[in-house]
Amino acid sequence: MAPLGVQSRNNFPPLLAPGLRHIFVEFFDLKEHAPQYPHYMNEMTSEDAYEIDYQLSGTGPMPLMPEGTPPITDAMIQGGTKKYLHLQYGLLSEVTRQLIADDKYGIVKQMPKSHARSGLFGREAVCCSLFNLGGTLILTNDGVTLFNIAHPLLGGTAATATAPGITNIISAAGTYPNRPNPDTDLGDTALQQAINIFARMPDGRGIPIHVHPRHLVHPPELRRLTRELIGSPGVPFSANNELNWLQAENLQGLELNYLTSTSGWGLIAEKSGHQMKFYEREPLMAQTDDDFKTQVLLFLSTQRFSAGATVWPGTFWSYGP
Repeated sequence: MAPLGVQSRNNFPPLLAPGLRHIFVEFFDLKEHAPQYPHYMNEMTSEDAYEIDYQLSGTGPMPLMPEGTPPITDAMIQGGTKKYLHLQYGLLSEVTRQLIADDKYGIVKQMPKSHARSGLFGREAVCCSLFNLGGTLILTNDGVTLFNIAHPLLGGTAATATAPGITNIISAAGTYPNRPNPDTDLGDTALQQAINIFARMPDGRGIPIHVHPRHLVHPPELRRLTRELIGSPGVPFSANNELNWLQAENLQGLELNYLTSTSGWGLIAEKSGHQMKFYEREPLMAQTDDDFKTQVLLFLSTQRFSAGATVWPGTFWSYGP
């Protein structure tokens, strides 16, 4: 749909006449979702044009030091950087002063409320793009996609040689996945694989890290399956009265209405356990002005922010079949 031009009395004749019992206004009468991105994004503010994150590894495992021999030397390893460039978003509505003056119901002058709804959608869509595009376009500081079958570890092959129990998880030495290969539908077996990948996650030198999945992220289409998998006291789809082992994982379903895939799903840690970030440079601001010559009132709303992921640990995603 092409952007609308100046809105005048000719566009909204019913607003000029008395007698309307009710005007169905979408940004009044349709309830919107509460903000969802704060549930999974680390929210921060910024006073600069951009922010840069930098990664350093720790030292590797401490080796045996035989009597009378010097210790092995080791040092931190430098990783990549991640730049968060704050982008500007804006929306303008133009309305004649005659329409404002003659609108008997005071609808048009509340245009900023509609802009606020639009602005929230913009934030949600950009934040949720980390899931929607995390396997193709969203990169972390290691130079590969956020959800990848082979994230390079800073310690290289020495790191995967050190990390315990990952032989059947990794697809290449010196790397670690946070995505199944191939992508799988949500189910008990696939969820167990994802939890195993979480449990074995190493740092850049191959030392296991303590990170636990907290949220099972899913679209509305997987609501029933999610509840059956993590909410049932017994094993779903079984008549053997077995205990549902997922109950002890304390997973919480996180349904996101801005996911574009109907079969994509994933796990993320508590916000302190991952580095998915939302930087607010300028909050949503509404301004009004008018054009003296044309007597057109201008409603302008703007905001400036960035979103991304610095590193991949604490996240897992599958795009379904």
